[in-house]
Amino acid sequence: MRRLLSIAIALTTLAGTLAPGHGHATVQETMTTYTNPVSTSFTQNFADPTIIRGHDGYWYAYATNGRRYDGDQKQNMMISRSDDLVNWEWVGPVFTPETIPTYDGKPADANRQFWAPEIAYLDGRYVLYYSYVVQAPGTPWRTVAAATAEHPAGPWTDTGEVVVGNETWEVRPGVTEIRNNIDPELVTTPDGTRYLYYGSVQGGVRVVKLSADGLRADGDPVQLTDAHRYEAPYVVHRDGYYYLFLSVIGGCCAGAASGYPIMVGRSTEPTGPFLDRDGHTLNGPQGGGTPVLAPNGNEFVSTGHNAVATDLSGQDWIVSHALNRFDPYVAGTENARGLALTRLDWIDGWPIGSAGEGMPSGPVPGPNNDAFISDAFEHDLSGWNGTDGWERRQGVTGGYVHTGSGAPLTSIATVDGDLRARALVRLSAGPGGLASISIPAQGGRHLTVSIDRASSQLVVSGLTGRGPRAAATAPLPANFDYESWHEIELVVSGGALRAAVSESGQYDPVAEISLRIPNASRSGVVTLHADGTAADFDDVTVARLFTPVTEQVAEPTVGSLDPTYSDEFDDGLAAAWTWLRDPAATVADGELEFGIQRSTLINSRPQAETRPSLLLRDMPEGTWTAETRVTIPFGDSIPYGWPQAGLIAYTGDDEWVELAYTTRESRRFVAFARETPSGGPVAYGHAALGPSRDTMWLRLQHTVAENGEHLYRAAISMDGEHWVWHGTRTLPAGPQPQVGLVAQDLAARPDQPPISARFDWFRVYR
Repeated sequence: MRRLLSIAIALTTLAGTLAPGHGHATVQETMTTYTNPVSTSFTQNFADPTIIRGHDGYWYAYATNGRRYDGDQKQNMMISRSDDLVNWEWVGPVFTPETIPTYDGKPADANRQFWAPEIAYLDGRYVLYYSYVVQAPGTPWRTVAAATAEHPAGPWTDTGEVVVGNETWEVRPGVTEIRNNIDPELVTTPDGTRYLYYGSVQGGVRVVKLSADGLRADGDPVQLTDAHRYEAPYVVHRDGYYYLFLSVIGGCCAGAASGYPIMVGRSTEPTGPFLDRDGHTLNGPQGGGTPVLAPNGNEFVSTGHNAVATDLSGQDWIVSHALNRFDPYVAGTENARGLALTRLDWIDGWPIGSAGEGMPSGPVPGPNNDAFISDAFEHDLSGWNGTDGWERRQGVTGGYVHTGSGAPLTSIATVDGDLRARALVRLSAGPGGLASISIPAQGGRHLTVSIDRASSQLVVSGLTGRGPRAAATAPLPANFDYESWHEIELVVSGGALRAAVSESGQYDPVAEISLRIPNASRSGVVTLHADGTAADFDDVTVARLFTPVTEQVAEPTVGSLDPTYSDEFDDGLAAAWTWLRDPAATVADGELEFGIQRSTLINSRPQAETRPSLLLRDMPEGTWTAETRVTIPFGDSIPYGWPQAGLIAYTGDDEWVELAYTTRESRRFVAFARETPSGGPVAYGHAALGPSRDTMWLRLQHTVAENGEHLYRAAISMDGEHWVWHGTRTLPAGPQPQVGLVAQDLAARPDQPPISARFDWFRVYR
């Protein structure tokens, strides 16, 4: 947890910017651009990515197994790398046919799947956690396993035992199944404790404490979400909160119908409870979540399963996959989910993709890696002064510099302005000693951040001619390994300083210091030095700090009520309504009671012999918002099937958009669904939105895109006053689709009593 220390000291703030490459450069004012997906140079398919910056100055990304292109063989998880987050190259698979783990007890030819890896650097080695899944024969094998390597490119060796093994969960009273233990995420807390987050549909997301080496569960799991709502956890520890990013189940891999938005909640504790921006818990059958990134009506759907990367200037980026709905498949029905970037903004304490605009197409401004200094010491020390007592060495992960003399190593480059500086540091064996990075401060002074073994602290000091003077400290964990690489990060912005140390710069610092410093101009060199010990340094970068986006794009406006297209159901049905198929609702006392039919439009599931009846009407051209209030009295019941009721925009039985309150077993949510035959066979996908209760207000706002497509953006409310806007679904260009009401089910049991939905109105705003 961050310790905020408001300490004014006579130091100046720093600034600078970074440039790509491994050396020193003059900072450029140009911005790179990129076009999603950024992985097209080497693959069509790079699903469920995770990312780390390697010690050689490259970012390494890892992905689920699959084919890279039509005709390719299955890659047993994939590795790629980039020196700028935009231009990526193929590295290879994680496992070869000879190295894949097979300790699951299944036959040699069983269909083994390796999904959704998570990369970490722990105790001097890289650890790749991954989902190890074998469905048959016998009991399913749904576990989290781990492999280790000395280099981020491998070779990878599986540990030979699972981190989290098979677990069960109760589907309904008296019915248990194997929990879907997939999608791992590792976090290290400031006391040095390691936690693994994992889970998906069929069990939900959980967190468990790990053993000291991070390779075995060591405690009882804590449930964080409902059993079928979220998956793909990713955690950022920032400003005293743990932010839990999650992807919404229901549309990760449904071709052009995919949804898969990212939501978030936060907690002051790594084990929760996690709450959204409105204070709703993410756990429980009616849990909430604050939107971060959702399909926005452009070509990209399935915008989820994210990690986060930070460019050299300090700007965060959502690293996720994305599927082009106009070209959704690698081959057959295997989804083509490419590696994609979206700028991640932090506004009023909450993360949001591109300030609310969502995933961009391109070309758009991209990561800024222009730098004063960007040196992973892969070649020489030509960018530095005072090299006596320093030598370049070669390790497994590439070059680094070593000193045993106590003499400083000073950059040739001069840096100025607001800065983000970072470096990898490790101390040699022995007692005491410290290793530091210093940046210029006011009046020829320097601002220094040190890992101090003697005091077991992260130390910020002002370095003057009379020697170091401590300004602030933060304790390092008792199990901190000083002889293992750690990243020091130093950010100076105006009159604020933040210093942190972490194992690999992955948003889980083990010590942090924040303090106020005088806001004055400064310019000078960067210095590396060690005192009382030999030490190593690697991957030093110093860049001008990015300018944050601080305002979110405006939410949609709905206009004024248009009574011409609205119906309060006070005097029966308005004449403009038409029934598709037989009438299935009655109107009385200002309410429309719609019996939930035991048939469904959903084409990818078992269906009844008939399609459900729909109540539809023509809509005006241009922009409008349709709204209804619907009640389904589920209470605490656990219905069979999939009863749902709400709004529908309808072109045909295989081409529609739906926003409906529903239940699947115990959970309750609003399904924002799409069915389409576009790009292949008929496909269905939904996003499970919340929070919810048995009476929900629903809105669909219609606009028309430049290409003539009909766009429908969803909003939900539990009181009709506070609305949460979500993503956008599309229907093809052409005549205006009809819009109306639907009440349908899926494979309901004959012995289940019938359920009715009550609609209080249908209103249109323009």
